Amino acid sequence: MSSPTIVASAPGKLVLSGEYAVLVGAPALVAAVDRRVTCTLAPRCRGGWQFASMGFEAQASLSRTEVQRAAPNTLAGVARCVLPADALPEHLHVAVDSSPCFRDRVKLGVGSSAATVVALAGALAAIGGEMPTLDALYDLHGAFQGGGSGLDVAAAVTGGVIRFQERRIAPARLPQGLHVVFVFGGKSARTQELVARFDAWRAQPSGQTRALERLADAAEGVADCTANAESFVAALSDYAQALERMDRAARIGIFDEGHRRAARIAAGCGVAYKPCGAGGGDTGFAASASADDAAAFAREVANAGLIVLNMEFSPDGLDVRSDEQS
Repeated sequence: MSSPTIVASAPGKLVLSGEYAVLVGAPALVAAVDRRVTCTLAPRCRGGWQFASMGFEAQASLSRTEVQRAAPNTLAGVARCVLPADALPEHLHVAVDSSPCFRDRVKLGVGSSAATVVALAGALAAIGGEMPTLDALYDLHGAFQGGGSGLDVAAAVTGGVIRFQERRIAPARLPQGLHVVFVFGGKSARTQELVARFDAWRAQPSGQTRALERLADAAEGVADCTANAESFVAALSDYAQALERMDRAARIGIFDEGHRRAARIAAGCGVAYKPCGAGGGDTGFAASASADDAAAFAREVANAGLIVLNMEFSPDGLDVRSDEQS
């Protein structure tokens, strides 16, 4: 009997609040979104390991020995870290589709690399070995991506909305009556470069402590104000202002021209707006307790040349199936 084909998928994410603040121990609110990365493992009779992808990296063919020696920042490296050496198949087709996390071949910034690692790890665990723990997945993605807090990994595993703080997660719930709009400026962020600027600013001997304290306090405020839509939007607005003040002080570039344009429109419509994640591109979101105000914002940002994304929050985390399942 041949081995089954395994199909695993994991969601992308958006950081609703707490980016950068999470790096100094403050909580972040993170939501999974319905842009999923799918990984398919299919048995082969010959030809070693064949990697094919849409949206992520180039196609590659490797022998089993080459997979065992692969660098941790490659799909093959993830495979050899998940599976013990004696469980690595001799031949395997690995297909990764992260195209839902791109628009016109431009990355949306919704955590596609974390979703890729989680989906691939889940698929591989189904053919041999055990699913890595959440802490192991944090480290696996850190090696694959070159660092990170782990919040995108946590969201890819759990789905839904979570409170993330120092690698600990707890389920969270957004308030009823909250209306959101997702905005993409058409430009990918340079996440590692922006975080490096933040780290360099933090390392300066003076001048940044108060700005970071305000940002952390504002992140706490958002995480603690999820029971009521009006209170949540007000806390989110406070956090966005603290983030923008820190951005100006540190000269990171979180609010690029697209995010600044969206923020100006949001202020005129009476809604809260902020970049999600590192900023400097990628996706931002607006939140309002008024459906009419949210709709007006969506119309105006579209008229201003920004892209309103057809995207929703997703309750579903990692999902693994085989062709033996009905």
